[in-house]
Amino acid sequence: MKKWIIFSIILLVIMGLSFNSKILPNLSRSFHHTFTKSIDLSDENIEGLRLYDSIDDEEIVLRYGKQTKQSRNVTGYNYFELRKGIEVAANTKGEILRFIVTDEKIETTKGISLGDNDIDVKDAYGNNHYSRREQGAEIIGYIDKENNTSIEFWISDDKVIMIRLDDTSMK
Repeated sequence: MKKWIIFSIILLVIMGLSFNSKILPNLSRSFHHTFTKSIDLSDENIEGLRLYDSIDDEEIVLRYGKQTKQSRNVTGYNYFELRKGIEVAANTKGEILRFIVTDEKIETTKGISLGDNDIDVKDAYGNNHYSRREQGAEIIGYIDKENNTSIEFWISDDKVIMIRLDDTSMK
C-alpha cells in the first residue's frame, strides 16, 4: 500500500510537470485568455491607430492610402498591409480587430519593440501573462478582459520577432 501511494505521488508530480511544460503552452489562446489575470491595455496603439478604428477613417486613408488590395485571404476578415511592417485585419464593418507588427522601429506603449527579449517584455508588462506556442514561436501574451483586447509577443531565438494586438474575438 505504501509503495502504491509513493508511486501515485511520483506519477502525479510527473504529470503536473508535463502539463505545465508540454501541454499547457500548446493549449488555445482562448484557454489562456480564460485563466490569465487581466491587465490594462487600453492605451495600446500602433502609430496612433487603435483597435476598432475604421479602416476607411479619413486619417488612415490620408496616412496609408485607401486599402483595396487584401494581403491575405482569410474568411471573415479583410487583411491589409498598411505599410511594410504593419498589417491589420478588419471585420466586414471595416473595424480594425488585429494589428500585426514586424517593423523593429515601432514600440508598444510600454516601450517593447522587435529584438527585445522575454525578460524585457515581462519587466514592462508584468507577471500576469500566459505562455503558449504557435508556428514554432514561443508567445508571451497579456489580456485586458475589460476591453476585450490582448497583446502577444512572438519570440524566436530569444528575441521578439512579431507583436500582435488583437480584439479577443480573433481566432
